[in-house]
Amino acid sequence: MEFDGYCRVSRTGPIQARCQASAIPLRREAFRYTPYFCEENIWWLARNLVDAGYDQREMRVLLFSNPWQSVALMKQRASVQGGPVIWDYHVVLMVRTGNVQRILDFDTRLDFDASCPDYLRNTFPVQSGLPKHYRAWVRSIPASGYLKHFYSDRAHMRGHVPESEFPQYPVIRPAVMESAISLDDYRDMEAGLPDGSRVKTVTRFLGN
Repeated sequence: MEFDGYCRVSRTGPIQARCQASAIPLRREAFRYTPYFCEENIWWLARNLVDAGYDQREMRVLLFSNPWQSVALMKQRASVQGGPVIWDYHVVLMVRTGNVQRILDFDTRLDFDASCPDYLRNTFPVQSGLPKHYRAWVRSIPASGYLKHFYSDRAHMRGHVPESEFPQYPVIRPAVMESAISLDDYRDMEAGLPDGSRVKTVTRFLGN
């Protein structure tokens, strides 16, 4: 059974949780990474885990944004220590190991595989205290759909990052381009997409 799209606190104790999570070596430096291309970093992370035998039904890609594309995140490595960073969007991977849900984020100051509730509560300020244009929404995407449909021509980064700093591999595109879902489509938090993804506020995603 795939995730139902919510992040919930596990009843599993911390020792058992560590044992379950350690079944897969999740080390930040073990995976492909290009700064400012989180959507591609997470595509490759999901691809690598599936290729290593991990069940893609136990993974969801989470894209954080909002209709104003200005989301406040804490604990990001690009921010000043203790301060927020404002991203137009950010992409991470949620994996389930046993009863434990973990968030894998290359760009966080938290553990690379922080528990889902800890990650969300430490990353996103209390939403009711923020102007609505900084409040986070999350698109929860089945990893199988993201791996099958994701496409980006990287046009959104031209003029912001030198092309010499773009990923040194070809653009990611689906085998059948007619089935492509572009990064712009994923970032449109008011769009309904045919890949099974769902959009919620971060507060609702936590099940609060």
